[in-house]
Amino acid sequence: MRGRNLLYIAGYFTGIFILILGAVFYRQPLITVLILLMMILPVISIALTRAAMKKLTIEVIMPEGELSMPSDLNVTISLHNHTPFPLLNCALNFTFGNLFFRKPPVQELIMPAEALSRHDFKLPFTLGGAGMFDFSVTEVFVTDYLHFYSFKLPYTFHREIPVLPEKCELPPFKLSKALIESDESETSPEGELTRDLLQLREYRPGDRIKDIHWKMTAKTGDISVKEYERSKDLYYLILPELDINYLQSDLSVFYSLGLSLIKQRESFRVAIYHTTDKSFDMYKINDDESLIQALYRLYLEPVENLSTAAESFDYQYPDMQGVIRISSGRLILPEEPEVY
Repeated sequence: MRGRNLLYIAGYFTGIFILILGAVFYRQPLITVLILLMMILPVISIALTRAAMKKLTIEVIMPEGELSMPSDLNVTISLHNHTPFPLLNCALNFTFGNLFFRKPPVQELIMPAEALSRHDFKLPFTLGGAGMFDFSVTEVFVTDYLHFYSFKLPYTFHREIPVLPEKCELPPFKLSKALIESDESETSPEGELTRDLLQLREYRPGDRIKDIHWKMTAKTGDISVKEYERSKDLYYLILPELDINYLQSDLSVFYSLGLSLIKQRESFRVAIYHTTDKSFDMYKINDDESLIQALYRLYLEPVENLSTAAESFDYQYPDMQGVIRISSGRLILPEEPEVY
């Protein structure tokens, strides 16, 4: 039962009480019969609704895959009543909103489920920008004809629909690759990073097991470790600095820049900033699919009023050069890195 049912119950029994007073004063048998009928009707109403709601089928139909701005989203709610008893008061509670922003309020859609038929109800939504849009059915209630009791159906629905940003025209620019020394990688398919053997030396605490030269160790009896000469790894590194005031512009510039680099057959990295712990994840991008996956990951991050991504990045990677920043809806290009 829901709180609003109490109002209908109070109004209904108030009417019965008035009829009882009329029967006492006017002594009309017809009023007595009407009172008895009104006492029976709630039981019949609840029983019929309970029997019919068990065979009610609900389906939510939404587009598959991502959408692109500008675009609208149409959600179809399908009710299929398999019984000869119409259900006039089906209430579907749902939420819809962009995950970038605060949790949207719960909305309610009241629909009738006609007897022995299927009926579709369309919910059109206008998308205000790019992002990960969430549509969730939180509760479904079916109320009897007299609004005495509301049955809660065991039905929930949740789906996230990604919406890609609009493409924008980028001004002419010349990009520089970022410069970082790798301490972990041994080889690179693109040939960007190599490891040449520099020397063999004795084992030191903290050396990796996989760097031990087992043949020399077995021959001499002392643990020998391979020491490598590491090269520098050059690649484009993009740092999106998303803040609430320039959110859609930042996303549009990031997406357009990524498509441009992919079109030029350039692979690059994206540094995604986690505002909760101020850490970064590096994503390698070499095709449209990996670009979209990185974009989806951006969609799941909270947005700050004023981004602290650049400040945190400089603190954690003080030696990094050549980072391409996206801030305030524009590209901020680095100076030319030193040549080693």
